[in-house]
Amino acid sequence: MIRGGVYRFNYLWSHERDRGEESGRKIRHACLIVETTDFLYMFPFTSKKPVARTAGEKRMFEVVPEIECRRVGLSGSSPSYLVLDDFNKVSRSKLYDFEGIDPVGTLSPKFMEKCARQFLQAVAERRPLKGVVRS
Repeated sequence: MIRGGVYRFNYLWSHERDRGEESGRKIRHACLIVETTDFLYMFPFTSKKPVARTAGEKRMFEVVPEIECRRVGLSGSSPSYLVLDDFNKVSRSKLYDFEGIDPVGTLSPKFMEKCARQFLQAVAERRPLKGVVRS
């Protein structure tokens, strides 16, 4: 698995987990942005612009440029967003939520760094993030 790689992944949104769901509703494109020795941090792509979950909340996401969409097999017919404040933390030893371990595409290093920097800055600032630890 490679950093910046986009995988087809059974993503579980934090609001689904909060309702007691244990598995994602569908396979979607998700990007590996952060990795540690033991864990992979997967971030979802969506065609719906992220909206505030509570009053005053500012969501953290990037609009995916058309060229990046083409690199990873997303439709260019409507805008795509890479959500950076909702992620799945996956153990390297438990990869069963992946459709396959080969990426369907890879984000450019420049776009990837922009996204990673935004996420890591939010962590450093202790901004509210919605992570789901997959077991």
